[in-house]
Amino acid sequence: MLQFRQIQAFHTIMDTGTVTQAAKRLGISQPGVSNLISSLEHELGFALFIRFSGRLHPTPEAQRLMGSTKTVIASFEHLSRKAKTIRTLDAGTLEVSALPELSMVFLPNQIKHFVQDKKEINISFQTRSSIMIQELVSGHLTEIGIAEAPIGHDNLAGEVFSYECFCVIPKDHPLANKPIITPEDLDGEPLVTLGDGHMTYHRLQEAFAAKNCVWNNQYQTRLFHTALKFVQNGLGIGLVDPFTITSQNIDSLVVKKFEPTVTFDLAIIWATDKPISIVGQSFIDCLKTQMQKAKLQFSDPQLL
Repeated sequence: MLQFRQIQAFHTIMDTGTVTQAAKRLGISQPGVSNLISSLEHELGFALFIRFSGRLHPTPEAQRLMGSTKTVIASFEHLSRKAKTIRTLDAGTLEVSALPELSMVFLPNQIKHFVQDKKEINISFQTRSSIMIQELVSGHLTEIGIAEAPIGHDNLAGEVFSYECFCVIPKDHPLANKPIITPEDLDGEPLVTLGDGHMTYHRLQEAFAAKNCVWNNQYQTRLFHTALKFVQNGLGIGLVDPFTITSQNIDSLVVKKFEPTVTFDLAIIWATDKPISIVGQSFIDCLKTQMQKAKLQFSDPQLL
């Protein structure tokens, strides 16, 4: 069976004209080149070179073969370059699906930094609900997901990050000057919350129940972004995640710590029954680092 190294040795001799030069270019010994040519001639069943006057001369058959070897060598070199770009993360496709809270600013910024030195990275980015994101990753329709925890499919794995939510209050509200907001402060106050299927709804409701405070969730929305707008419009006080707070203009609001802490749990997820691409794994590693940094940054509402 023909081997690429044999073809490469033949092509290099034809290109350089001597075994000596071919050996230098290939980085092997002259006997090594000669052995490759001998084994190639044995496989082909005809001579490629004859020696007279102390020099190798290609046979007519070698001249005819040379045209085909050029194509083989060019294809291999292209393959080698392509493999290098994949290995060095210069090429590939990054497939990410994320919930809206991270899609507006945080993830576009992370992707920008990730691809800035990578020449041929294609990006497939979708904004979906957490349920849909888990289904897309589980069904291998996207490689990486950032969704609300918990993870609900057997073929998914991930890493969970919990982020503290903060009270957003209009600047002209009587509570705007308090450093920390508690359920007692919000007793009977109109609240803007996410729907009753959301983790923060139940955690906030439990905090009110524990203090026997009146739970007046007058406004419910599906997204933190909408809740923030409701608060900006003076409809009530809301508990909002830090990604949303930092992605919007909140000049008309103040951000306050809420006690007891109510967290918003996010997971970076991937499928366990399909190999992760080199590009995908590298992005996951970078994203883990950046989400941990964000958690530290978001620990102080004064920094938001």
